[in-house]
Amino acid sequence: MGNDNKLADALKKYKKENLYIRSWEEYSKELNTLTEKVIEYIKNKEIIIDAVIPIERGGNFPGSWLAYKLNVLRIIPVQYKYFFLGETAELRQLLGVPDNIFSKDDSPTFLLVEGNHCYGNMANVAAKDLKNKFPKCRIIYAASNMDYNYQNAVEDAEISFHGRLQNDCKELSEEECIKNGIDPTKTILFPWESLEEEWQTIQLKQYSFGKVEEIRKKSRLVQTIKLE
Repeated sequence: MGNDNKLADALKKYKKENLYIRSWEEYSKELNTLTEKVIEYIKNKEIIIDAVIPIERGGNFPGSWLAYKLNVLRIIPVQYKYFFLGETAELRQLLGVPDNIFSKDDSPTFLLVEGNHCYGNMANVAAKDLKNKFPKCRIIYAASNMDYNYQNAVEDAEISFHGRLQNDCKELSEEECIKNGIDPTKTILFPWESLEEEWQTIQLKQYSFGKVEEIRKKSRLVQTIKLE
């Protein structure tokens, strides 16, 4: 999600027939590219990651992968979700970092991990929440793929890495996509994603998760966004 007008304009450009679910073999290429970048950075900077923080649900797979590759024991998921309520959408926090792992006086280094980074709003909120809870923390951000125009959207991260660039915000021309190695026709989904769930989200409709209304009411409201 991002600027309301930009979001509405972008979603009008999506077509269901252009949604493409990548194979695990295809996905492994961008995941390996992301891993190489992160490993090189932390080795050069002599950084020890205290915890990998995957943003669920999309950050689950790359987050666990990176934790294993970096020999990080702690994987502490956080979860945010957009709920669609007619003319508005609510961004809510379903899960945060527990209070008993780090204190405000600690200086942990977090690897914050997302799957698909479009405008970067959810990752930006997650990073701000980490900074508010642990003011001395250090945040490195990694996303499997990232929109070309929003590569530095996470303000509280010292650096951001991606495995593949995309044009999900629909702001690049066809020529600009080709120049930057981006397929201008396909909207690529992860191997584990549901095409129907993603299409309903693109249409700003609430997908029928189990107990979705109960979950929404028990979560923390972060932002309210007008959809018209």
